[in-house]
Amino acid sequence: MAIQNVVLLGADGKLGPSVLSALVDAKFNVTVLKRVGSKSPSDYPASVKEARIPDDFPAYELSEIFKGQDAIVATIPGSQTELQMRLAAAAVNAGVKHFIPADFGSCDADSERARELVPLYVEKRNFRLYLQKLSDKNPNFSWTALVCGHFFDWEPKFLHINIKNQSVDFLDDGETRWSTSTLGQVGRATAKVLQNAEKAEIKNKKVFMQSFCINQKDVWRACEAATGNKWAVQKFDSKDFTTKYQKLLSEDDHEAAEELVWVLGTLEANWEGEKDFVNVVLGLEEEDLDSVVKTMIKDAS
Repeated sequence: MAIQNVVLLGADGKLGPSVLSALVDAKFNVTVLKRVGSKSPSDYPASVKEARIPDDFPAYELSEIFKGQDAIVATIPGSQTELQMRLAAAAVNAGVKHFIPADFGSCDADSERARELVPLYVEKRNFRLYLQKLSDKNPNFSWTALVCGHFFDWEPKFLHINIKNQSVDFLDDGETRWSTSTLGQVGRATAKVLQNAEKAEIKNKKVFMQSFCINQKDVWRACEAATGNKWAVQKFDSKDFTTKYQKLLSEDDHEAAEELVWVLGTLEANWEGEKDFVNVVLGLEEEDLDSVVKTMIKDAS
């Protein structure tokens, strides 16, 4: 049977609202799972149910909430692997069919380089392996990890786009192509994965998707076109930049990890050549860079 009932954990984070909107638009029956201690408002669409659980997410209560549900979607921080393991185990116990982990991100956790530079990707990969073990032991349970590239319209400064100062940064010559997705596109992809969860191209796999595949020069040109102004460019040698932030990360500068993710998601994240690139399989239409940049700059004003 098709997936109908979906539990979403993380509805109030940076990605959660876009995923919730897409699930509602796709006519899923959505239950938002929230901690008892959560202070975030519950101003969800009228069709959305809410379930509260103690802050320590006890396994028994998770299993009770998950009974009658077809899928679990996690949009919590990807670093919360222990919690996600608890969610997945409870999902299996409750007979849930499909699990989408909080694996959305700038680069692929199967990349040795990503795991070397950013410990978070070690955790993400370990959780994928855990999900695979669960699905091997429980044939009625499956999973899909969505790798989407940088969240393009989440925080421009993370991508070294400074809207206020009208400047952009390049790594090397700015011509390396990278896949990236808007939050809305990730939401739509999530809904489409659930609609196609039994397809061989989707089931028990990590899959790749995008809004568009671009380079930093494309972003620069789009920013200039959107504003009608010339934008400044600063270039960084990628090797020197990486070495600098590796050192800072080793000194417990946690913001350095974000800079290393920026490098990985810019230089090692072109998904178009990946065999599990699923834009076509999911029927995802690519977006227009100029339109997205124009909206992003307008929203930042």
